[in-house]
Amino acid sequence: MAVRKSIADMTSAEKTAFANALRQFKTTPVNGRSYNSYIDQHITYFARTSDNISHAHQSPSFFPWHREYLRLLEFDLQTVSGNPNLFLPYWDWTGSVSPFTADFCGAITNGSVSSGNFSPNWGWSVYRSSIATSFLQRRLGQNASRPTATTVNNVQSYSVYDQSPWNSTVSNSYRNRNEIELHNRVHNYVGGHMGTREAPNDPVFWLHHCNIDRLWWLWQQSRGIDTYQPRTGTTPGVIDNTERMRPFATGKTPSALRDITTLGYSYA
Repeated sequence: MAVRKSIADMTSAEKTAFANALRQFKTTPVNGRSYNSYIDQHITYFARTSDNISHAHQSPSFFPWHREYLRLLEFDLQTVSGNPNLFLPYWDWTGSVSPFTADFCGAITNGSVSSGNFSPNWGWSVYRSSIATSFLQRRLGQNASRPTATTVNNVQSYSVYDQSPWNSTVSNSYRNRNEIELHNRVHNYVGGHMGTREAPNDPVFWLHHCNIDRLWWLWQQSRGIDTYQPRTGTTPGVIDNTERMRPFATGKTPSALRDITTLGYSYA
């Protein structure tokens, strides 16, 4: 079972193993998937799809959709590296430890990762970039600030998972407050490719979403694991508790993704 650690607790060897696994996966498909296929999926499911359903964002399935997305990526990295203990780390944005270092997710020079880890010379290429560049782009703090511990605590205090109209206008909704005040804010804080539909070009995407998943899991510990809304039926435009989330396999419903103790990982 993978134990997901904070980046603040990772050893140098663990950071190197994670970065190298991502680089290897970039050019070596496994389990019928490639790294770039994750970028394709994020672009496709960023907004409503052809079935008029919001799978990944601005809808109740925001949390479980990304939980499965991260779980598959972690499994693929374990496979390509041959290391069953390799884990997705999480970035607690309220702390002082940064992932933007030369030995981890890449240092930034004038908004670009132009040398070292996750640069072209290191072996990292951007894919389907809406920004005209061959370098991974970041714009730290230009468009938003990082969430504070107070903001995180306020979001975690919401007791209702989600409710009608199940979108970005809901006020009393843990899912929506988290998505807007934490998730969106950090994407905007990092900026560059993280502020686009092709955000998984940046390895920090996974660290960020791992922390989002961790916060949801902590919320579930106090509010209940089986609290997803809407429950059953055919609520228009969103995924119900027992409905399959595309593009994942049959049976990958919010209900099936509710308990991480059955999914092969935990948080340290």
